[in-house]
Amino acid sequence: MKTLAIITLFATANAGTTCFAHAADKPVAIHPITNEVSELTKRLEAFKSQVAFHERNVSVLWQQYDLAVQRIQNQTGSHADLARDEAFFVGVYQQDIDNGIRVEESQKAIAEIKVRYARAHEQRTAQEARHIAVLQTQLKKELKREAKALKKTKEAHASLAKTLPMLTEVEQYIHESIKRADMLLSDTHKTIIATR
Repeated sequence: MKTLAIITLFATANAGTTCFAHAADKPVAIHPITNEVSELTKRLEAFKSQVAFHERNVSVLWQQYDLAVQRIQNQTGSHADLARDEAFFVGVYQQDIDNGIRVEESQKAIAEIKVRYARAHEQRTAQEARHIAVLQTQLKKELKREAKALKKTKEAHASLAKTLPMLTEVEQYIHESIKRADMLLSDTHKTIIATR
C-alpha cells in the first residue's frame, strides 16, 4: 500500500512538471484593465474604507461612553448599595418595633437613617453627574476630532466624495452624535446646578 502511494506521488509530480514547465512566451490577460480604471477603483475602495473607519470610530466612542457611565453608576457606594444598606438598618430597627422593644427610640433612629440616606443619595447623584459631565465633555471632543478627520478625508478625495452617498450618511451620523453629546452635556449641567 505504501509503495502505491509513493508511486502515485511521483507520477503526480512528473505530470505537474511536464504540464507547467513550458509557459507561454507572452502572458495572456483574461480581463484587460487600464491603469486609470484600476487606480480609480483603488482610490474608491481606499476612500470607502476610510469613511467606514470613521463611522466605526464614532460607534466605538459611544460604546465606550455607555460602558463608562455604567461603570460610574455601579461603583462602590452606588444608589443600589445605599438603598441596600438603608433597608438593612431600617429592618433592624423595624424588628425592634415589631417586638415592642425601644419603640420610640427605634422610630427616631429610622427617621434619622432615612434622612442620612436621602442626603447620601443626593451626594451620590451629584458625584455621578460631575463624573458623567467630564465623560460627556471628552466624548464631544473626540466626536469633533472624528468630524475633522472625516472632513480631511473628504477633502483628500474630493473627486470621489461627490459620488459616494455613504459619505453623507456618515457625516450626518457624526453630526447627530455631536448634537446628542451636546444635549447630554446640557442636561448634565442642569442636573449639577440642581444638586448644588
